[in-house]
Amino acid sequence: MHIEINDNTTLQDIQETFSAYYPYLQIEFYNKGHKKYEMSDKRNVVYPGKKISEIKKTHLSALLEIQPWYKVADVEKEFQQRFGLSVQVFWNENEAWHQTSGMDDFTLKELNEMGWDSSDESVITDYEQGS
Repeated sequence: MHIEINDNTTLQDIQETFSAYYPYLQIEFYNKGHKKYEMSDKRNVVYPGKKISEIKKTHLSALLEIQPWYKVADVEKEFQQRFGLSVQVFWNENEAWHQTSGMDDFTLKELNEMGWDSSDESVITDYEQGS
């Protein structure tokens, strides 16, 4: 997956592209960073309708590559180092979103599959297949 990030890109644009590839994962943006294995404070969430130009003083224009084998910590670090954006990856378990703070060493593929395994869609598929 590639995400084009420039001054006119909104945080929501990035979120939607990310979730289109990983439907059981999502990313949230924060105005304060966090360390590996730490949670982000929900009071620091940045409104997703904001454009990059409203958040960053320096102008940006780049393509971000995110592959399924990338670890959560590496994706979060890449956003911070390349774009100065603090992000937290969330995963969906039983229809509820959870920060991946203790799962930073998991790959995006692993977490997305875990989210799918806990979803109603997985249960219906298993039932239809006789599992």
